[in-house]
Amino acid sequence: MQQPFSQDILLQTSMVDVNGRWQPGSIFRVMQEVSGAHAEGFGLGRQPLMDAGIAWVLSRASLQMDEYPCYGQTVTVKTWPGKGRHAFFPRHYTFHVDGREIGRSTTLYVLMDIVERKMAHPSRLPGQLPDYDIPAPLPTPGAIALPETEPLESTHQVCYTDLDFNGHVNNTRYMDWFADCFDWQEHQHMELSDATIHFLQEIRPGQLVKLQLRRDGNTAVLQGEADGVQRFQLKGVWREK
Repeated sequence: MQQPFSQDILLQTSMVDVNGRWQPGSIFRVMQEVSGAHAEGFGLGRQPLMDAGIAWVLSRASLQMDEYPCYGQTVTVKTWPGKGRHAFFPRHYTFHVDGREIGRSTTLYVLMDIVERKMAHPSRLPGQLPDYDIPAPLPTPGAIALPETEPLESTHQVCYTDLDFNGHVNNTRYMDWFADCFDWQEHQHMELSDATIHFLQEIRPGQLVKLQLRRDGNTAVLQGEADGVQRFQLKGVWREK
């Protein structure tokens, strides 16, 4: 059985929050970079896909953290692809500090035609994904139920730092938007234990995103729409530190 791809990440100042702990948005950025490095190793990184007119884009993601490491600690990130299902490509992650597993994630990727801006058929993939017979650390991200509470509404104008190589809001920014819905003082005594994200439609440069945050106890769901189309949902469950 193949072993997961593994990379050690030293937590630096740009990766931690006001409390010196690993930011949730930074976790997603590290996942993106580590999975990219892994894909490069078997010929399915960014350039070969661009040459084929396609790109990896995230469709769903779930994250579960038992604890958050701090500035100066080294996190070992392990990742491996799961077995593809129709047009969806699972990828899994676990996070380790001093040999202890402290968190995990399961994601679903799809291929996007970078010109037509729609899903591309898996047959366009310029190579084969390796076969890993390793169980998923979390179930496939499921449906998100909306709390039956009145939403807190706001807007966000898509800006320069939201955008990535693929010409749309990068998947990691949605977690930043969610975290920013909560006052920094709440982050002093609460931390995110679980998160589930559905990426429904891409958000492009210049769009105005209408955000709705619904809270019910320790659960919160953030939804975003642009031009009358639902673009994403993000559910987070908080716990006391």
